Amino acid sequence: MEELLTTRQVQELLKVDRITIYRMLQDGRLKGVKIGQQWRFPRSNVEKLLSSGSGSSVESAAAAELTAAFPAHCVQPVQDLFAEVSGLSAIILDVEGDPQTEISNPCDFCRLLWKSASGRAACLQNWREFARQAAAGENLLTCHAGLSYWVHPVMENSKRIGWFVTGGCLRHSSETAQQRLEELSQQYDIPFDLLQDAFEKIPRIPPDIHSRVNSWPAIAARAVEGILRERTSFIERLQQIANLTQIS
Repeated sequence: MEELLTTRQVQELLKVDRITIYRMLQDGRLKGVKIGQQWRFPRSNVEKLLSSGSGSSVESAAAAELTAAFPAHCVQPVQDLFAEVSGLSAIILDVEGDPQTEISNPCDFCRLLWKSASGRAACLQNWREFARQAAAGENLLTCHAGLSYWVHPVMENSKRIGWFVTGGCLRHSSETAQQRLEELSQQYDIPFDLLQDAFEKIPRIPPDIHSRVNSWPAIAARAVEGILRERTSFIERLQQIANLTQIS
């Protein structure tokens, strides 16, 4: 029968703190079984980790992973509040245009598109195109369905890490709306009457407040950046505590 190690024994072997042990257990790098209220770890799995790198490298990698991960659970409430107050939809994308949060306050029209697999794929591709256009300096964009969006970069330590996107609205009436709705209905196999009804409920942005709306994503992005700064400081404090309790 394979020898099982206690949490303290694993700490001593890997030279890491208890927090890191549980984090490695959660992300699958460590295998363990729970006996009663205590975790036990197969020696072979721990020795494999040791052979792949030193304890310090294990801890450094774990800290790097924690710092790099985008804290969607932290910024989602800010995004949700922004969307509720503005009446527009909002989402945060990474620099490549992949979503980092759940979209907040999508209009019924967008919900219909997302119910279609091909419509959802088109929206995801559209976000990647938004990232490309925003990187080129554009901040007022139009999606494949004809809705308007504003985009502003999210920065962390002077590095652009993503985009705050808000909109899902119409800035002006479109004479070709009927034709476009027919095309979308056929393309994504959505009943035309449902699309038309949802289209009429899309938020309209009057021309006299276009410039004001243009500043909203910048304000929201700054709020997100503040959370990221606080998170980095918090992680540093946690690491200091972990270093103090490190078993040598």
